[in-house]
Amino acid sequence: MIYDFLAYCLIPAVSVCLAGPGSWTDTNFSILRSSGMSGVLFLSWGAVLILCFFLWFRDISQRLSASRAADRFAGAAGLILSFALLTPYLPEQFPFWSRLHFYCAFLSPVLFMIGLLLLLLLFRRENPLLARRFLSGFWLIAGVSLALLWAAGMVTSALEIFFSSACSVFLRRLHRRVVQTG
Repeated sequence: MIYDFLAYCLIPAVSVCLAGPGSWTDTNFSILRSSGMSGVLFLSWGAVLILCFFLWFRDISQRLSASRAADRFAGAAGLILSFALLTPYLPEQFPFWSRLHFYCAFLSPVLFMIGLLLLLLLFRRENPLLARRFLSGFWLIAGVSLALLWAAGMVTSALEIFFSSACSVFLRRLHRRVVQTG
């Protein structure tokens, strides 16, 4: 029940709240945070996101007896995202740290999606019909994310809201399905 609340309500609602009422295509969470947005809310959202993704991913992985590669990709994504959350994005004042923040913020979801794909390919061996639906959802999330990135030419709040919310719901649904069937 708490997992459902986190996945379907809290993570998406806080993602929208972080973006604020401004344009979601001209800015992103890093820029908003650096311009005075509540750091506590941002860090709390990041901690909840990382914790939920870690717990759901670990549970799915254990139930599927997944290879360590999927876990390592997801673990690396969480660590790198933690670093991105704690690193300032102030290019004028801290160019090195801002560049590092950018690379970490971009690399984290890529590593997460690689780990998730490895997990889904393993799930396909156990339940091909059900896994096909989840693989379709995976490719839909990846495609929409790439389209949002390409359309704006940068990581935007719209992309961050979509990716964090879609992955939260997707991972929770996969978690629930694997728990039910396993």
